[in-house]
Amino acid sequence: MTLPSLYSRIMRRNLRRTRFKIGVALTTIIVILSIIAPLIAPYPSEGYGYVPANASERKLLPPSTQFPFGTDALGRDLFSRVLTGTRTAVIQAVSVILISLLVGMIIGVCAAYFKGLIEVTLNYFTELFMAVPSIVIALFLRLTIGQGLHVVIISLVIAWWAWYSRIAYVYAKSIVELEYVTLAKLSGLSALKIIPRHVIRNIFQALTVQAISDLGSALLEASAINFMGLGLPPGSPEWGVILYEAITERGIEAFLFSPWLVVFPGLFIFMTTLGFSLIADPLREDLDPRLRRRWKLWF
Repeated sequence: MTLPSLYSRIMRRNLRRTRFKIGVALTTIIVILSIIAPLIAPYPSEGYGYVPANASERKLLPPSTQFPFGTDALGRDLFSRVLTGTRTAVIQAVSVILISLLVGMIIGVCAAYFKGLIEVTLNYFTELFMAVPSIVIALFLRLTIGQGLHVVIISLVIAWWAWYSRIAYVYAKSIVELEYVTLAKLSGLSALKIIPRHVIRNIFQALTVQAISDLGSALLEASAINFMGLGLPPGSPEWGVILYEAITERGIEAFLFSPWLVVFPGLFIFMTTLGFSLIADPLREDLDPRLRRRWKLWF
């Protein structure tokens, strides 16, 4: 199934569902903000971490008409910081999922198609990487190559590709044992023709649904890595970094006396993750009708 046909099928089936429409609306808003954030941010340079000249006069101001989200401990406009962070959030989540999906799908399908030593070796490496937490990888990369967006993406990809490899292997294993794949092999078709045409094409929908479901989790893990100071450096336009700066500079006082420092970036993380989840739930129901019955029982 091609990507355009899959998209049209998803939209046709799910646009009548309220959860799906809310999820699409939230996700669309975040994506649009990630594109136009530098244009609509009242203080674009402060969004990227620039400290204003009159910072001492603007420290920890509460939300107002001039500063809708208030200011942080360095006098920067928090609204501009959070808006600019939408682009980093989208780049992190989408990059991690796309790269992990591509690498995992290729390895999982190859393990299912090529049996014997190749299958055993690839499955061994898959199980090995499934046991490694992304935080540990991020810590190792932080100590060896420093900080940056690439550290966040690489650490999550290393930890996530194995899960997609396992899913692709399970689905592809049932496909390669079907008669039409066996007949394709006997007819003399090469693996380069059989795998894309008969294997990947039949597991693409399930992997795509899983990838959409994991976007919210990827965003949460990326924010957690940045919050722990292992990813992007301080001052970067990223929601986890904003929370990290609020806690390190204010401590518990950030919750008690300056709640806007944690409420607004946390709210954007929640809204983005919720949007991805509301889109993914109806898609999972299409793959497993038993989930649809569960929703009817609950609601």
